Amino acid sequence: MNKPLLFLLALLCATGIPTNAERKFIAHRGVDLKHTIAGENSLEAIRLAQRAGFQAIETDVRMTSDDSLVVMHDATLNRTCLRSDGSELTEPTEIKNLSWKELQDNYVVKADNPAYRSKIPSLRTYLRECKKAGLLPFIEPKLVDSTGNHYRDIIRIADEIYGPDNYIITSNNRANDIIRHVVKDKDVRLMGILYQTTYDKIQNLGNCIMAISATKFKPEEYARLHQKAHSDGLLSESHADKFQHFDMINGSPVDYVSTDMLVPDYHGQGKVVRTGSHSDFGGLYVSFDIIGDAEVEMGSQKFKVSSPGKLKTVRHQVALYNEAPKIDIRPSDKSTTISNLKTLQVEF
Repeated sequence: MNKPLLFLLALLCATGIPTNAERKFIAHRGVDLKHTIAGENSLEAIRLAQRAGFQAIETDVRMTSDDSLVVMHDATLNRTCLRSDGSELTEPTEIKNLSWKELQDNYVVKADNPAYRSKIPSLRTYLRECKKAGLLPFIEPKLVDSTGNHYRDIIRIADEIYGPDNYIITSNNRANDIIRHVVKDKDVRLMGILYQTTYDKIQNLGNCIMAISATKFKPEEYARLHQKAHSDGLLSESHADKFQHFDMINGSPVDYVSTDMLVPDYHGQGKVVRTGSHSDFGGLYVSFDIIGDAEVEMGSQKFKVSSPGKLKTVRHQVALYNEAPKIDIRPSDKSTTISNLKTLQVEF
């Protein structure tokens, strides 16, 4: 093909989109799509993750001034929250300086639609909703507590709701060390972040997932580390929002894929609709073979594909919110060949 390809086509058979049956997708802070469709780390973001077919969900835990465990990523509310009346926060507002009652009375989680601006959830409420949705939780404590008491409290609540070994604690590696050596919990499942420490330290923690970043390692080293983890019997994880990182994941044995902007592999969830039709909330999947170079526009993302002299299979899958996307593939010159194109649009 030697001219631009603009596809607004009826869907091909859904089974034509290749999937990886083994890997599981983690909705990073739930499905919020940058606070548009729902609030970050909100109960609505959990429900959207379930609708989209995610198998797992990542969340963050902080503590209020009266020692309540709440779900929130940042130390302040300013980026992710509004006042209860919908107005912006103009001064830094730290969670550690607010009581649970003050959080509930005065603030809501930010979302474009006022109907989805909900209260900040407690850890207990959040995990109950995750369990109801059938999602495996990855829980990240944001505080470093050398006594271990903060982690004991999180583990106690997670054990109560999910049962031991049915969730993962993921955090900076200082917290992992405290859980293993101060709390002396040898059984709770952990995830260690490789670029913050060494491979051996994560491996020696035991019962630990190896988080290998697609942004911190060059492609060759990234692939080698995932192969090593696989050979050593360790589960591995990576985060991707853009094509170049998802392409690295597709080329390696990655068990968990964390994302803010992509959708999980298609396994029959949602309703298949015509490509290019408007979606309030859905996913767009594309697969094609290429020899040569091309520019691709897919949903809200634009990226380049280069495979001179050999066949490469390209796969990508992006989340849609309130849009009617196009799929535009532009070969760089007449020598580029594109074949075996498959597209799928799903409404969740």
